Amino acid sequence: MQLVTRLLLRLVAVGLIMLLLAFGLTLFAAKKDIADEAASSLKVGQLIKILSALPGSADLAGEAAAIDALNQSNTLRHFHVALLDQNNRRLTKPAQQTELTSLVWLNRFLASGVAMSTYSLPVLRPNGQLVTVMLEPNPYSESTEAITSALLSLTIFAGLTLALIAAIWISVRLAFAPLADILSGIARIEAGDYRVHLAPTATRELNQISQALNHLAAGLTEQIAKHRELLHRLQEVQEDERRKLAHELHDEFGQLLTAIQVDASYLLRQSAGQPALETCAQAMYDNSSTILSQLKDLLAQLRPYGLQGGEERDIALEQALRDLVRQRQARGDTALTCTLSVALGPMPVPQRLAVAVYRISQEALTNVMRHAQASRVDISVTIDEDKKLLTLIVADDGIGFSEQATSANLRGLGLAGMRERILANQGRLQFLQLEPHGSMLEAIFPLPGRELVYAA
Repeated sequence: MQLVTRLLLRLVAVGLIMLLLAFGLTLFAAKKDIADEAASSLKVGQLIKILSALPGSADLAGEAAAIDALNQSNTLRHFHVALLDQNNRRLTKPAQQTELTSLVWLNRFLASGVAMSTYSLPVLRPNGQLVTVMLEPNPYSESTEAITSALLSLTIFAGLTLALIAAIWISVRLAFAPLADILSGIARIEAGDYRVHLAPTATRELNQISQALNHLAAGLTEQIAKHRELLHRLQEVQEDERRKLAHELHDEFGQLLTAIQVDASYLLRQSAGQPALETCAQAMYDNSSTILSQLKDLLAQLRPYGLQGGEERDIALEQALRDLVRQRQARGDTALTCTLSVALGPMPVPQRLAVAVYRISQEALTNVMRHAQASRVDISVTIDEDKKLLTLIVADDGIGFSEQATSANLRGLGLAGMRERILANQGRLQFLQLEPHGSMLEAIFPLPGRELVYAA
């Protein structure tokens, strides 16, 4: 159902209910007016009976009391009855105005300008005394009735208005209630959580928006899965190329360099006593040894020890990280202190994730040595078995994210490679500036059975 149609139907329903209530209140007020008129007619009849008995009655005080009782009953509408003796002295009590206390000014306004003529009826008593029955107009009862009717109408109108306002507010609130879920779904999609499924709504327009968001989330989820699989495949190809290159270097260059070393060693023995040849042979031997050492380090970078198995083998991630730290410290600045803390526990680490952690650590350590100007770097790899999360932290006490470091590293291929590995393993990556100086890289990966909500 369309939103406009839904709102109109609810407003029409509320309007009909309020009209029925207003009709009922009007009937109730009319019934009360009819009852008052009937009571007034009855009292008028009693008054006529009293006045008809007045010429022959000997108890004038009793008749005056009867008239006072009629006046005080508030059922003689529109007039007040007074009884005067032959000296025009009032034998009955004076009239008391029945104004609404809080609307005295309104009563007086309605009664202003109205002619207040009295009507006198002389009555001759049996003893020859002449008494006067005087009818005094009392417009306040009529004005009070008019005010009461107006207040009732105003109350009904105010009730209708408030009811319509409440109906509009409730209808709009109910009609747009699904918007909270829609906005929450949009916020989750913006944050990278595409596992959004909005329930169908009764409002057609909002239901179309919900279904569109569901299709969008499903499409993004599919594309992210394809992208992640593509990244996995790309990294596998890279690792395969590294492995092949390592094998070629080891099998070809390693054997050739070893042969050169053997030949140089032979020349050294044969050139004994010949300084020129001996010096040349020794240089050949030393150079080949240096090249072999560098080749060994290069092979360790291309295919670290412990990360050479297949999917079915346990990965020696801790040993690979320790070899990485030892090699980098041996090749780099000896003033840089590097500490490694690994707490993996019994939970297995998949090969893909182990390779990603190693490569990210490798790139981060390289960046620290090249750009951070740090004296200390701490690498920590821990597993939270309860949350099934692996956390990698690389923190240094260097210059932090300076403009030079940002342009040289954070915008370069190193960060792009990190983000690719993070995305491929459904992880989350963030860089933090430490106080008073230094920086920290934190990468969090879900282990099998757990999925992070937000990807890097």
